Amino acid sequence: MNTLIADLLKKYDGTFMTVGIAGSVAVGKSTFASLLAKQFDVTTAIISTDDFLMSNALLTEKDIFNEKGFPQTYDLVRLNQVIRDFYDGHETVTIPQYNQEIADIDPKQLQTITRPKILIVEGVVALQLMHLDYKIYLEADLNDIKAWYLSRTLEMTALAKADPTSWRYQYTKMPLGDLTDLVMQTWDETNQVNLEKFILPSRQYANAIVQLNQYHDVQQVTIKNL
Repeated sequence: MNTLIADLLKKYDGTFMTVGIAGSVAVGKSTFASLLAKQFDVTTAIISTDDFLMSNALLTEKDIFNEKGFPQTYDLVRLNQVIRDFYDGHETVTIPQYNQEIADIDPKQLQTITRPKILIVEGVVALQLMHLDYKIYLEADLNDIKAWYLSRTLEMTALAKADPTSWRYQYTKMPLGDLTDLVMQTWDETNQVNLEKFILPSRQYANAIVQLNQYHDVQQVTIKNL
């Protein structure tokens, strides 16, 4: 991790910097972004690309709901403009907020981001953005990633048993075996396709490749000379 921080700070001029973090669904991008932010002595802010997903209604209207998470389901123009605004000196920007409980953009909630010294943008499409000073790609053994995805999904579904308003509530009464099959079917039909077609190809743009072990710990950092 020290090697990564040292290389990253070589590109920091002391004013403003953007860092992108991408990788597969469930690889641990949000957790890693939080860990990375704590390594700096200057103000940081984290933006998730999920906050720029199109609303479920718009995805349905465009007939691309089943591709949710693919690049075409994000408002990347707006996200790029947010980054550009910070570069131009805007002190604050207001952005949408994705709500995991409803699995949709919250129509009643916005969030205001104050211009930090280092802005971290994490998400599956992060390395496909313009105006990034440093790009990090997280990777792990595919079997570990799929196990993390299954475990996370089953845990979140179990937590929804007492919440009829959660979109996951409809799955809480399914037999565990059936639910497991459905979760992994979603992986195969959506997340695996997204990984192979869009996420993995963005790896070539990374300044650093971070390999995680089965415990989500950093195992190896490879710095690329771009």
